Amino acid sequence: MITLEMLEQVEELLDELRRYAAEGTPILVEGSRDRRALRELDVKGPIFQISGKKTVLNFLEGLASYKRIVVMTDFDRRGNELAKFCAKHLQGLGPKPILDLREKLKALLRRDVKDIQSLSKLLRSQKNVLRKT
Repeated sequence: MITLEMLEQVEELLDELRRYAAEGTPILVEGSRDRRALRELDVKGPIFQISGKKTVLNFLEGLASYKRIVVMTDFDRRGNELAKFCAKHLQGLGPKPILDLREKLKALLRRDVKDIQSLSKLLRSQKNVLRKT
């Protein structure tokens, strides 16, 4: 269960994510459902999904022209490994990987959310619960 204080912290982090996206900083997610969830959370701007026909490294090479990239992979083991892989290779290609938003959201929502696609659903339901109290 998310407290009002946690919900406010999550909203602050999402506001920061929205600012990055509005500035044109791409956000990297694992799949189309993650992309859709961020759109539902009113994140505008470039969102790239890693899953596809290219290898992850080839995919990352296509993003080398950006100054920085927000890595927003899922909070599970696979997402953690993918975030580390992306960060390591993005640094070598030039863009600065931004991981702190993901890490802070993961720490706040550890028990309630394991992936990005669940984030918008959880926030909607928690806001409704908190409004009723």
